[in-house]
Parts: sequence; C-alpha cells; structure tokens
Amino acid sequence: MGYFSFVAQNSNKSILIYYLCGEIRQGTYFMWDNTGRIWKESEYEGYGEFGGKDYYVLLAEMNKYYDEDIDDDIKRSDGIEIAFNTHNENTLYPNLTDSLKWEWINKAPKDCPNQGFFY
Repeated sequence: MGYFSFVAQNSNKSILIYYLCGEIRQGTYFMWDNTGRIWKESEYEGYGEFGGKDYYVLLAEMNKYYDEDIDDDIKRSDGIEIAFNTHNENTLYPNLTDSLKWEWINKAPKDCPNQGFFY
C-alpha cells in the first residue's frame, strides 16, 4: 500500500498525517463522492483511506461499473491507473475537505508536496 497525502480542497491546507503530529492535534477530514456520500476521517494515516473507504477505490467506483464480486485490490489498482495515467475530462473525482461546508465539484484534489508532514 502506498503513502499518499493530499491538500484539502476547501482550505488549500495539507491533510496532516495523524501519527506524526505529536502534541499538535490533527483535524478531521471528509471525502465526498458525486452522489452526496461522505466519509469522515479523524486519524488520517497517510495511505489514502478516509472513514474506512480508500480514495483510489472510490475513484475507480465513480468511473467504472463493477460486479459485486470484484475485490477492492483490483478497484484500487484501477483507481491509481485512472489518477496517474488515464484521467480525462470525463473522469469523476472524489473531493477531500477539512469542513462539512462543501458542495462536490468535479476536480481532483492536489497532492501535498510535503506528504502531510508539518512544515
């Protein structure tokens, strides 16, 4: 599993890695899909999972149809492929925010250049 950190789309602030934060409290983050579902994450560990849902699995599910028997490893690989190699103007993206005051937009979140470390 890869290590991923993003920038919250509503605030343009890094989604901080929970276990590296020491005494400084990390915020709560939200992942949104285009149908209004939201996943809440209070202890982001840097592996792309928000509220028990993997970002890249959700990206794949938003862009491809899967039978029920397809496992998340295949979906995750498809999502990484979409994110880094095959995205286009029709690609739908999960949104990542640090607030519930948000309305989904079809724009990919930026990668955090500092990978969620304090700077």
